Formats: sequence, structure tokens, C-alpha cells
Amino acid sequence: MILVYLKDITGTLGNELSGKRIALCVTGSISITEAPGIARLLMRHGADVIPVLTPRACEFVSPMIFEWSTGNPPITKLTGKVEHVELVSIQSSKRADLILIAPCTANTIGKISSGISDEPVSTLVCTALGSGIPILIASAMHEPMIKNPIIQQAKEKLEREGVKFIEGSLVESKSKLAEPEEIVQAVISEIGKSKGDTKKESIAKSSLRQETTSDEKRLARLGVIVTAGPTREPIDQVRFITNASTGKMGVALAVEALLKGSKRVCLIHGPGVVVPVSLTQGDGRVRMESVVTTQEMQDSVLSKLSKGGEYNVLISAGAPADYTNLSPVTGKISTSEERTLKLELSATKKIIAVVKEQFPKTFVVAFKAEHGLKNSKELSLKALETLKTSRVDIVVANDVARTDIGFGSDYNEVLVVTKDGKVRNLPKASKNEIAAEILDILAEEIHRST
Repeated sequence: MILVYLKDITGTLGNELSGKRIALCVTGSISITEAPGIARLLMRHGADVIPVLTPRACEFVSPMIFEWSTGNPPITKLTGKVEHVELVSIQSSKRADLILIAPCTANTIGKISSGISDEPVSTLVCTALGSGIPILIASAMHEPMIKNPIIQQAKEKLEREGVKFIEGSLVESKSKLAEPEEIVQAVISEIGKSKGDTKKESIAKSSLRQETTSDEKRLARLGVIVTAGPTREPIDQVRFITNASTGKMGVALAVEALLKGSKRVCLIHGPGVVVPVSLTQGDGRVRMESVVTTQEMQDSVLSKLSKGGEYNVLISAGAPADYTNLSPVTGKISTSEERTLKLELSATKKIIAVVKEQFPKTFVVAFKAEHGLKNSKELSLKALETLKTSRVDIVVANDVARTDIGFGSDYNEVLVVTKDGKVRNLPKASKNEIAAEILDILAEEIHRST
């Protein structure tokens, strides 16, 4: 029985996975506690999620949790209904668009690489191998296990068969499960948007697909630099000045630029920005650079632009610190010795201004964060002023006083102002959807100016 009322969250963060069925396979790891949240996040981006559990996973948590999380009854046993065949058969109306194992234990990796099928997850994956269905594995295990050469060989074997791994960070001698947002972004990068459309979807979206194809052709000749996240200006070697940016908007823009066919994408990001595996394990078109200070971010941007026309677009979505400390202290300031602290701050250079001065032909998209404006008219006037004074090509403005969008949120709502003075309101949507619309406007503007 499908519990429709549990699916009312579907699409609330975006429709990148609308119409997609994902088999979420769950194995017996302590990280299983993250799996219901992953399921719900997939649904919020439009997916229909079918939970598949190993017997060990059922011992960790009740399968009922996954029925509540997804609105679909979990598959916990191999039965005469041959559910594993139904989810991969090309003739089946219930065929999955992607199989995700999260979390995946070393035991399960070893089994599926050896063709062992003795419970629902291993049987489903072994049946799916070679079916053309994408398989993503988000592993979680202790450090000695992940370094085990046999497990490494098993992973390499699966990778040769097209399986992709989503790696988490190594913390306290444990290879942690990747963050839910990273996992979902990897899924979106694999089957979201125009990728993996069925014939039925392609016909229904024919006019939209033609438009998208046109945009992709325009973006195909572009090398795009995206800045993301905050920078830090040191007070001493422990403390620093920064802001609340998380870099989610910049990351979304980099992902969407890649999906839309840009010939190369460089993401220059500040500290603390979560970068999805789809970018860290890109197809050769992606470059990454981590910076700390505003000067480092500026130097990195200028360095990339100076490389013989490799990049012709800068999307300045980062939030570099506006002030730097003129006299940072070596070591750590002692609060017992310095009960008060006075800092002399100097405004940092605007990266977009320096870029326009040194590389005037670069197409620049500037982001402008305002705080607590009365209405959208005020915001548009601020954006138009920035457009005129900075000589950039597009200004994207939002009000960061709102807690439901902007800094730290998965949503955004922005005004986009172009050189002709046209103001477009992009209503509240997921940052990936906002990013896609900004890139469509960018493609239109570049096409119009050439």
C-alpha cells in the first residue's frame, strides 16, 4: 500500500528528480540513522523513493521508519514477487532510475563485487549491474576496513563496471557517511534535470528540451569560474573575521553550469563549503581550488582568467570578507593579558572591480546581498546601482535578512538585473533551480551581445 499522505513533501525543495524512482538500499551500519533523512531529502527534490533493507539493517532500525519516511513499503525479504527483478527490468513500470546504497558497509561492497546475492540489497545490485541503471554507493566503515586492500580491490572492480562511490570524510579513524546534501547532489548530477529522461518525458517536454538544448549549445563554448562561500581575515592565528555564507548558491551554480554543458568549470571556494562528489570526481571539465582570505580568492580568480582565454565568465557568488585586519597577530592573543581588543580594519578590494579593470571582456555576474530592505523595489534599485557603478553584466540580488532564503538555506529568492535595465524576479525555489534560471539568463545575455 502506498501512503500518499506521507509524500506531501515531494518537490518542496525542487523538481530536479521529478518523475524519478530511486531504490534506496540500506545496510547494517550505525550510519543508518542518516538514511531516513536522505530519503526525505530525495523526496523534497521530487523523487519517489523505494527502500530496500538488508536483514542486518532491519535489526538496527524498524522497517516501519522507512515506510514512514518514503510512503512506500520497504523491501526486506526475497519473495516470490521477485522485487529485485521488477526494479531493474526494462519492461517493468516500476523500474528504478537509480540505485543508491547509503550507508553501505564493507561487507556489502565485498558481496556485490563477488556476485554474492543472499539478501535484498546484494541481490538487487547484482541484478542491476549491466542493466544500464546508475548505481551510487555511499560507504561508511572504520579506517582499517577502508584501507583493507581486498576492499580497495572490490571498489576498483565495481568502479570498472560503472559503479560510482560517494566518499565521506575520515574522522576519528572512521570513514564517515557523506553528508545527506552531498549524496542527494550526486544523485541529481547523475539523473536530475535532462539526464535519463524517458521517451514519454521527452515527448511531454519537447519544447522545453529544445530550449534547454539551445542554452547548452550557448554554454558549451564557455569556461566558467564560480566563487563560493566566505573568506576569513585573521585577527591572530586562531581567530578571524568572516560571515555566515555557506557557499550553497555558488556550488549550485557550478553544478548547473556543468550539467548545462559548459566546456570547463572552476569552483573557487572558501573555508567550510561542502563540495558534492559530482564536482570532486568530475569528468575532467571541473577544477577546484580552496582559498582562505579575500586576497587569495582574488588572486585565484585573476590567475585563472590570465590563462589564455580558458575562462570567459566569472560568476561571483562568493561572499568574501569586506574588511581585513591591518595588523594580524602572530600566535594567539591572550584574553587574560588583553581584556579589550581594538582592530584597525581596511576595506578589501572588490574582486569584480579588479576583474573588470584587468579583464574587461570577461562576462561578470555579481551577487549583491542586502539586509532588511522594505520591498523588492528597493532591492532592484540597489541592484541597478551596482550594475551601473561596477560595469558588470548581470547583478543577482537578494535580502539576507530573511531566514527562509539566502545564507545557510537550501532555498533562495532573487532579483536578476541585466544591462538593458530589465529586472526579473526569480521566486523562492531551491538553489539549484535558481542557479539553472540564472544560467539561462546568462546564456541569453551572451547570445544577445554577440
